[in-house]
Amino acid sequence: MRVSPLNLKILAYTLDVEGHRSESVLRRCGMGTLDQIDEEGEWVPVELFDQMMAVALEETGDPAFSLVAGKSLALMRYGHMVPLVISAPSLRQVLVDLERFAPLVLEFCELELSETAKGTRIVMRPAVGRDSLSGPFRTEFVAVTAMQLLRFTGADNRDIHRIDFAYLCPPGLEARYSAAFGENAVFSQNECAVTFNPQLLDRPLVSHDAVAYTAARTRAESALAALQSRSDTAERVRAWLLSAFPRQPSMAETAQHLGMTERTLRRHLSLLNTSHIEVAQDCQRLMAERLLAEGALSIKQVADELGFASVSTFHRAFRRWTGSTPATWQGTRKAAMR
Repeated sequence: MRVSPLNLKILAYTLDVEGHRSESVLRRCGMGTLDQIDEEGEWVPVELFDQMMAVALEETGDPAFSLVAGKSLALMRYGHMVPLVISAPSLRQVLVDLERFAPLVLEFCELELSETAKGTRIVMRPAVGRDSLSGPFRTEFVAVTAMQLLRFTGADNRDIHRIDFAYLCPPGLEARYSAAFGENAVFSQNECAVTFNPQLLDRPLVSHDAVAYTAARTRAESALAALQSRSDTAERVRAWLLSAFPRQPSMAETAQHLGMTERTLRRHLSLLNTSHIEVAQDCQRLMAERLLAEGALSIKQVADELGFASVSTFHRAFRRWTGSTPATWQGTRKAAMR
C-alpha cells in the first residue's frame, strides 16, 4: 500500500509545532529536509510512513505522542479535509465526505460509520496496523481524530458510550488514555471503535456555513476528479502497450506517445499505486492468456512471442500472475469451454 507524501509532511509539521525537531526524524528516514517533501508528489510506501512514526516516537521520547499528534494544529494543513469538516452541516455528512475524499491522501478511509442494532459506532481502520514498527501509533491517532469529531458536535462524556481498542493498554499510560478517551476505554476487544449517541449524527453543527461548505466540497471534487483522470492515464498506457505488441515500448516512448514527460507519467502512475513496468507486466499477462486460450502457438512460442528469455522464465512469471502454470491454465480453460 502507498500513501500521499502529505501524510509524512504533516507528521513533520506536527513534530515542529509540538516543540520537537523534525529534521532529525526526516534525516533518519532518509528524506532530507521538510521543504524537500513534495506533498503533491509520488505516493510513497506505507512502510516509510510507519518508519517515520516509529522514529518520531523515539525522538520525542513520548510513547503516547499519538495522543498529542491527533489534536495538533498541524493537522489544519490537510487542505481539502479541514474546510469540509469545519463547514459541514452534520457529523453524518462529515463522515460521508471523509470516505469520499480519502483517496486524496490514502487508499481508503480510516474512519467507517457503522449503524447496527448493537449501536452506532465509528470503526477505526488505520492505514498502519498495531503490529508495525510504530506499534499502535496510527490507531491511537485515528481514535483521537474520531473523538475530536464527536466533541465537535458538542458531545459530552454521556454521549460517548465506549471506546474499544484491540490491544492491551500500554503499561504506564493509563492516565494518558483516561485523559484522552474518558473512563469508557475498553481494551483487548475484537476491533477499535467508538460507540456513541446516534442523535449526534444528524445534530446540526454550529459551525456550518452553507456557502463555505459548497466551496470546500467543490474544491475537493475538483481535486478528486484530477486524481481520477490519472486512472485514465493508466488505461491509455495499457491500450498503447497492447497495440504495440509484441514490441515492448520503453517508458520514454510511452510518455512521448501520450504527450507528456516521463516525470509526469511516472507521477500519475505512482498516484495510482502502479508503474510503467507493472502495467507492462499486466499487458504481458493479458497477452499470454489470450495466446494460450487461442491455442495456435506452443507454450515455447508464446514465451518467445512475449519476449521471455526462456520457457522456465515464462513459467515463473505466469505462476506469479495466475497461481498456475501455463499448461494447467490452458487445460482448465479448454475443459471449461467444452
